[in-house]
Amino acid sequence: MKTLVSIFLVGFLLISLNSCDETRQVLNTGSRVELNGSYNVTQLNGTTVNNNQTINFNGLGKTVSGNAGCNTYNASFTIETYQLTIGDVALTRKSCPDMKAENDFLAALDKVTSYQKTDGTLNLLDANNTIVIKAAAAN
Repeated sequence: MKTLVSIFLVGFLLISLNSCDETRQVLNTGSRVELNGSYNVTQLNGTTVNNNQTINFNGLGKTVSGNAGCNTYNASFTIETYQLTIGDVALTRKSCPDMKAENDFLAALDKVTSYQKTDGTLNLLDANNTIVIKAAAAN
């Protein structure tokens, strides 16, 4: 009888762990699909900007790309239980007269740990839940 109960408990635990993993995978996939799209950056660290900076999330390819202000960029991203991690950014190397806006954008992008998306607005937040990048859905 003890053996039967032990087998039942082990089976139950394995099913539970597998179900949790499947649920996590569904949530992560749903989050990637939710981010999918193109956005125009409107604020960096609380300051309104108009530097033609863009963010394009490809949820299926797990990539983010766009215009950093002068150069184009791309990186991979992952979502693990609501935590957004943007990988190392690859960047073209054009020389532009004013690189401050681009450097500010890349520094903000490097701080991103999560996101909020509501009514066509994408907020990328840092570890303190402060909005570091605000962007509007592109038409």
